[in-house]
Amino acid sequence: MNSVIKVGKLDAARRQLRAAIHNIFHGGDPIVAHTLLGAASIILTYLVEHRVPEKSWDRFAQDANALAPGDYFNIMRKAQNFLKHAKNDPDGSLDLNPTDTESLAFFAVMNTGELLSHGGLGQLSMDESVFQLWYIACHSLKLEGAADPFKEALKVFGDLRNAARTDRIAAGRRVLKEYQQ
Repeated sequence: MNSVIKVGKLDAARRQLRAAIHNIFHGGDPIVAHTLLGAASIILTYLVEHRVPEKSWDRFAQDANALAPGDYFNIMRKAQNFLKHAKNDPDGSLDLNPTDTESLAFFAVMNTGELLSHGGLGQLSMDESVFQLWYIACHSLKLEGAADPFKEALKVFGDLRNAARTDRIAAGRRVLKEYQQ
């Protein structure tokens, strides 16, 4: 029996992304989730920039916030860089906000969706789709009167924007469990 596992870049990133989503919804270690998401998001960013750069959610965020690419990635990757490097700050510490982890996961899911739809590679997994709607229900600036996918997020989760984080996580876990059955 051959014990070698052959994996492509997109498959590796999606495995990391799905593991992080499960970690988030099941109360796992947020440092582990962010580390997995950091690895996945870098791969997904490079893939979308290579294959469909006009659909990059990182570029969309850069433009929306009037940030140069370097400034954007310094902000988006601050925690993940801290979690994987110790050369320049061996005694450093980090205050990790779980919302930053959720945002990193959302951008990774959105870039995954672009890669899949524009490459004819299928659709988001159930985990990825549930997370996408959950994030919208939790963090969207406007849900009322909005078009899809905002209506779908409201239908599946209700408005979670003012819910306690524990309640938001429980809602994500519940819906993920419902849709996996």
